[in-house]
Amino acid sequence: MRLNPGPFEPFVYLLQIPLVFRVVGLGGFVLFSILTLSIAGEHSAGAVILGFALMGALWYETSTNVCRRCRFYGTWHCLGQGILVSRLFSRIDERLGESGTMLHGALLAAFFTYGLFWLWHEPMLGFIFTLWIPVALITATAPAGFSWRALKPT
Repeated sequence: MRLNPGPFEPFVYLLQIPLVFRVVGLGGFVLFSILTLSIAGEHSAGAVILGFALMGALWYETSTNVCRRCRFYGTWHCLGQGILVSRLFSRIDERLGESGTMLHGALLAAFFTYGLFWLWHEPMLGFIFTLWIPVALITATAPAGFSWRALKPT
């Protein structure tokens, strides 16, 4: 059962189309990452190394746990990550459990917290990306639920 977003329903449905996901969700994430690492780089090499470590951990976890279970595995849906993952790892047919979902959420939260810490060094960027995060999360939420969390038909 899907929750009704109330008066925001038209906006939520618009945000959940694949084009908006690619432009706002993934494009914004790329911009978020570039700006975060460039601001962190102005302060210290250690801050950039930490950022790359968090980003690498998030990419590896997403690739091995989420992408391999996604209905878009092996496609360009996520700007090519599914294609790359399909060449590195085989598909997994069972759903992602609670611990895997918690790990994914924790790594996302850690990277977003790290990024917002640096982006708030430029208050307007901090404000814009603080507003962007919930919008990006809505674009990443599939109307039918996440295929990597669903039970596969037998």
